[in-house]
Amino acid sequence: MSRRSSYTIIVLLLMVILTACGKDEEATFQIFMTDDQGNIADIEAVLESKLQAKFGDKVTVKVTTSPIYNQQKLLLEYVGRSNDIIIMPENDMKSFGSQGSHIALEDTFDQQKYSRGFFEGGTYSVDENGKMSQDMIMGDHLFGIPVEEMALFKELNYPAQNLFATIPVSASNEALAKEVLKYMVELK
Repeated sequence: MSRRSSYTIIVLLLMVILTACGKDEEATFQIFMTDDQGNIADIEAVLESKLQAKFGDKVTVKVTTSPIYNQQKLLLEYVGRSNDIIIMPENDMKSFGSQGSHIALEDTFDQQKYSRGFFEGGTYSVDENGKMSQDMIMGDHLFGIPVEEMALFKELNYPAQNLFATIPVSASNEALAKEVLKYMVELK
């Protein structure tokens, strides 16, 4: 490869990188949902529409679903670090929670009322600059809210028997994620 070709490739790569830098990714609030007991494709548009109507002045809400339950797809959603709320089966919620993948919710929700989502799992401390520690701290916390107890899903007549909504530690805005989750629970 000639020296000129190398420079051309480098310049093109820099242009791609710089073009991506200007995008405002925080303006999108993403929810991923998967269900191991049924078809969730019908809920995606209705859920997105309801949440967009409520939070559209703050963010663009994007709901994505996996038409077929697949644990590897769920893992990829965590690795991708782009979701603010993840809705998944109870066993997966507890598995990921025990590995420190969720934000504790007991400061926003009653852990006794949602006791099925209360279990031992890992959390991380956050310093005054918002930087998360590398060391996981094990303890009992509320990590998930049962979808079947959420007013929004009741209103939508969605029979979610074994699903839980969680906030991953990679959520772009923890306060907004808790606000959206609270709305989904109470419709207030």
